Amino acid sequence: MKYVMLIAVLVAVLTACDDDTKVCDLDTRTEARARFRYLNPNNNNVEKDTAFPKLTLFALGKDSIYAKRPGLTGMQFQLDRLTDSARYYFQTDSAKIADTLTFRYARQPKFISAGCGVVMYFNIDTVFSTTHVVKSVEITSKQVTEENENTIILHF
Repeated sequence: MKYVMLIAVLVAVLTACDDDTKVCDLDTRTEARARFRYLNPNNNNVEKDTAFPKLTLFALGKDSIYAKRPGLTGMQFQLDRLTDSARYYFQTDSAKIADTLTFRYARQPKFISAGCGVVMYFNIDTVFSTTHVVKSVEITSKQVTEENENTIILHF
């Protein structure tokens, strides 16, 4: 009888700890998302989504994120988790002059769970861009969380 009681207590202890040691099954990536919009002066300045023939994007001083990818109407990328700003080289076509996108933001660590750990949330303050191809930048959502909503619109 005492062995049955010991086994019952052991099973109860292991079951109680199960949630804390569970492997994370959530998507915990926090990525900024951008979409591309083109203002058509020939059509009463109607704005519409656009795609580019060979998009290249990389964080300055780091690896490339998109290298000559054709037909993209938007992009997603991670902001720097160690600093409060990030700069990106952005080229819409190899024949066009590249622009530089600069993001300034506040970082906020967020505890998700013991299995998932901590993710970094971002609150974008400002976005700067050179204007070789990009005409303007619009911040549609300052918050960058694991929900991965559209964050900015690049106007061309």
